[in-house]
Amino acid sequence: MRPIKLTVSAFGPYAGKTVLDLDKLGENGLYLITGDTGAGKTTIFDAITYALYGEASGDNREPSMFRSKYAEATTPTEVELVFSYAGKTYTVKRNPEYERRKSRGEGFATQKAEAQLIYPDGRVVTKQRDVDNAIRDIMGINRSQFLQIAMIAQGDFLKLLLAPTEERKKIFRQIFKTQLYQDLQDRLKKESGQLNDKCDAARNSIKQYIDGISCDENDVLSIEVEKAKNGLLPAKDVMDLIDRLLTQDNDKKTAIQKSISDADKALEIVNANLGKIEVKEKTQKALDQAQKNLIGENETNLALKAAFDIEKGKVSEREQLAEEKAKIEAEFPRYEALDILEKQIKKDEDAISENERQLKKDREQYAIDEAEFKILKKEFESLADAGEGKEKLSRQKEKVQEKLTKQQNLSALFEAFHELGDNLDTLQSDYKKASESSEETTADYEAKNRAFLDEQAGIIAETLENGKPCPVCGSLEHPCIAHKSAKAPTEAQLKRAKENADKARKAAEDLSGKCKEAKGILDAKKAETEKLAKELWQSVAFEDAENKLPEEQKVVSAEIAALDKALSEEEKKVSRRSELAESLPETEMSLTERDKDITARSTALEADKASLSEKKNQRNAAKESLRFDNIAEAQRKSEALEKTVSEMKEAYDKAQNALSESDKKIAGYTSSIKELTKQTSSDCDLDKEDETKKKTEITEKKNTDDAVAKVLHTRIESNAQVLANIRAKVGDLDTLEKRYTWLKVLSNTANGNISGKEKVMLETYIQMTYFDRIIARANTRFMVMSGGQYELKRRREAENNRSQSGLDLDVIDHYNGTERSVKTLSGGESFKASLSLALGLSDEIQASAGGVKLDTMFVDEGFGSLDEDSLDQAMKALSSLADGNRLVGIISHVADLKNRIDKQIVVTKEKSGGSKANIVV
Repeated sequence: MRPIKLTVSAFGPYAGKTVLDLDKLGENGLYLITGDTGAGKTTIFDAITYALYGEASGDNREPSMFRSKYAEATTPTEVELVFSYAGKTYTVKRNPEYERRKSRGEGFATQKAEAQLIYPDGRVVTKQRDVDNAIRDIMGINRSQFLQIAMIAQGDFLKLLLAPTEERKKIFRQIFKTQLYQDLQDRLKKESGQLNDKCDAARNSIKQYIDGISCDENDVLSIEVEKAKNGLLPAKDVMDLIDRLLTQDNDKKTAIQKSISDADKALEIVNANLGKIEVKEKTQKALDQAQKNLIGENETNLALKAAFDIEKGKVSEREQLAEEKAKIEAEFPRYEALDILEKQIKKDEDAISENERQLKKDREQYAIDEAEFKILKKEFESLADAGEGKEKLSRQKEKVQEKLTKQQNLSALFEAFHELGDNLDTLQSDYKKASESSEETTADYEAKNRAFLDEQAGIIAETLENGKPCPVCGSLEHPCIAHKSAKAPTEAQLKRAKENADKARKAAEDLSGKCKEAKGILDAKKAETEKLAKELWQSVAFEDAENKLPEEQKVVSAEIAALDKALSEEEKKVSRRSELAESLPETEMSLTERDKDITARSTALEADKASLSEKKNQRNAAKESLRFDNIAEAQRKSEALEKTVSEMKEAYDKAQNALSESDKKIAGYTSSIKELTKQTSSDCDLDKEDETKKKTEITEKKNTDDAVAKVLHTRIESNAQVLANIRAKVGDLDTLEKRYTWLKVLSNTANGNISGKEKVMLETYIQMTYFDRIIARANTRFMVMSGGQYELKRRREAENNRSQSGLDLDVIDHYNGTERSVKTLSGGESFKASLSLALGLSDEIQASAGGVKLDTMFVDEGFGSLDEDSLDQAMKALSSLADGNRLVGIISHVADLKNRIDKQIVVTKEKSGGSKANIVV
């Protein structure tokens, strides 16, 4: 990759648009990027990196920070890079997200980050992610690899040169991405520790399980169990011991279970015998109770027969009551018709009453409205001349209103007159002060002028000599010469005094003119005011007019108010006459219609009253033909009869049912006595007391055996579970210990913890391989730069076996055949070594990236520590690096390099802020 043209705008310190035609630097050799500190030398590399990868070359700057603080608000922030790769030319353009001025209106808007890549065939890619991926595809490397290949930062590589193994390991971890090996080491170490913890946990579990072994304290095996719990028996012997305990307890359990089974069989026989005895006793009790019940039920049956005979005698009465109830219910429809007629009569009465009330109300309202109509008609006739005085009143109001307007204008003139008078007073006061100041400054100037002239005479007098003529009067004698005054002013003081006097005089003259002008305006305003006052009052003086004006205004305002009131009253009369002219005919027509309606309703009301009288006659006739006044009384009587009939029927049924149930009970008791008598006659010679004693003895023996069986069952289950747990844990422990054994060895090897051997970790070993290749590439340049004196070498053996090693660096001095630490090199030698190491690293990364070819490289600072010879050697090494098609840019402010390198990019700060860059070839 070789940059051809770089364009930056409002980027970093570059406020405006800067275009660098990098083609002018050629295709190979060295060129210098020089300029003031902070001017923006490294920013050129930042811009190239940003154009390619969308990020700066350092990790401490975000793209959003690229916006130049010196740029105009309308200048866009963007970078465009034209570069060639593999003979093809590409153009990439980017801008970060930043705040810009709105294209319309005021304020600012956020410009979103954008990217664009143009391929050699004209194809365009615009999305940021697509541009990023395309650049990586073209270059074959990512940003991190590009920075390690294209930029040699001397300060960073001097740290790499002098760093111990641990620090150098961290640096290489970032460069060669060896973190995964460190992760593998940590994972092996962690898993090894976890396996060790699991082994300990398994052993503790086995110990806890052994503590759970159950054994009778009188058992011969209890001594062996105690040994096992104290950890004196191996796991296999413990499992054998538990097996013996289980066999012993299972044998005991079998014997106990047989004894329990025999007891259950004996209990079955005894319980059967006791059951027979109990059945015989219960049968005898049932027979006695049945005989007793039969006697009692016979007595009850006689009483029930007598009661039933009484109820049979009431059947005829019950039938008569039912017949009467049927007759009453047959009249229910006639009661319902009467009820409907009553409701109709009530409804008609209410309607007639309401109609009479409403008719009376309407007649009264009609009389009121008719009287009101007559009053309104008279009012209308009285308004026949309404509106005739309105025009006269309007003319009177116009005259009075005109007078009020003049009074208001006069009031405004008086107010303006007083304001002008106040202004004149102020100007006259200012003029008086200015006049006094003019007199004072004029007097001061005249006094200073006299003193100055006197001083000039004193100066001439000092030069006079007797016998020589005076240059002023020509006299040869000088009897009374003038003397210089100690208080005489200087010419400058006199000039200032004159300027002050002239200034004060002019100020007084200006104020005098203003007073004259103000007086003229005041007199004109007074004449205008007097003229208007005479129009209102012929004989009133100017001074009295202003005092009279408020009272006159009140009088005129009162006249206008009175006229307004009279006009309003006149307008009301006109409006009222118009209103009555429209409403009276309608009212008269309405009264006529209402009178007709009242007459018709009165006739209809009389007809309704006649109909109501007829309905009342019908109601009275219906009531006389019925036994009850209304249906409610008839229904109550019917319900009472129904209740009586129902109660009599219920009493009859109850007596009949009770007698039937008693007959059934007598038959049942008789049958039971016959059957129970047969059952009690069977033979049963068993003794209840003997059978009960046998049951007690057998039960006590069985309970004892059950308790022993439960203890054995619990102990067997517990020990069986313990045995199963121990077997499982012993198997787990064996598996864990086997894995832990080989994993521990692997972890120690990977983490460099093998006792008695060099402490080299797996990651360090991988880094050592890279380091050896870097050192080999670095020595091809270090030997040249050091004149064949020095060669870098990785230290093969550690200083001790306690600390980590493998990445320590030594230097071979071929002049004296010694080998020592690189830390013993001088400053200039350290620079050459670090530069060689940086170039070796760049070569190695470039080779590791699949043979990626970068035709441009940058070296940043570090040359200030070199003497002239060392600088020559470094330049030779860099020149050899730039042979072929490689172009090497050196970023430095060292003055000597300006004389050594012809091709330069010169960066300068501008006084207005920001920087600019130019190519000098």
